[in-house]
Amino acid sequence: MRYVEIEQIGSPIRRRADQRQTLVGLKLNKIGRVAWLPDTSATRGMIHKVRHLVKITHDPAAPRVIAGAPAPDEAADVRLLRNLICNVNGIVLEPYDKAALNRGKTPDFKLMKDGELVGYCEVKSLFDPAELQDPPEGAMVVRKNLPFYRKLGQNVRGAVEQLDAENPNHDKPNVIVFVSHSPEIERRDLIATIAGLPVSNEERLFMLGRKMQGQVSEAARKVDLIIWIDATSGTCQHLTVADAKHRATALGLFGLPE
Repeated sequence: MRYVEIEQIGSPIRRRADQRQTLVGLKLNKIGRVAWLPDTSATRGMIHKVRHLVKITHDPAAPRVIAGAPAPDEAADVRLLRNLICNVNGIVLEPYDKAALNRGKTPDFKLMKDGELVGYCEVKSLFDPAELQDPPEGAMVVRKNLPFYRKLGQNVRGAVEQLDAENPNHDKPNVIVFVSHSPEIERRDLIATIAGLPVSNEERLFMLGRKMQGQVSEAARKVDLIIWIDATSGTCQHLTVADAKHRATALGLFGLPE
């Protein structure tokens, strides 16, 4: 079943009682609250009834078309990472030399501060150029990773394999940086990939199959900090797993709040 995400943007004060009841039925009734609900005709009817008080922030029925995507430029993504958050905190991204790369897997960078090794970093650039385009006339396209959960899960799992190769005992902080070049791929998709989405107070909707979900969740526990960069807007956000081993240290290195 597909799910629609809605956010309350208006107050029910001085509105009709049935509109407040509809907001409660949509698991909202507070400005800024977000809910994921089954995309059914009943849900759509309720949304329409209070359309002036809510907005749809993820619509599985909306057309998803990207006309022309930029070519990957990893060097530009690394420069963006340095400019946004590394330089101001005295973090140096030190790449591995050819000898180390030839020995096998490594993360992209060692994190250095004041000449000392303080952690490891893997950078993942996110593009989705072809998968969102309409299929040729008469053809059919089956898109298995809508909306990006499998892609994000594979990236988390692959990044941790790279980090594990250099930091097998998790003695130093592990950091993953995602640089998104598509407005369709957002930080909330990554949160949904790792932790699922709250459907009710006790239930969560998981995006991946049981086996892969377990692998991704287990891998995420080895990551102390995830930095999310929107390449289009040049903005930076972060997220952490609550029980990550070096969570506080990683946040402190980049001057980020708890």
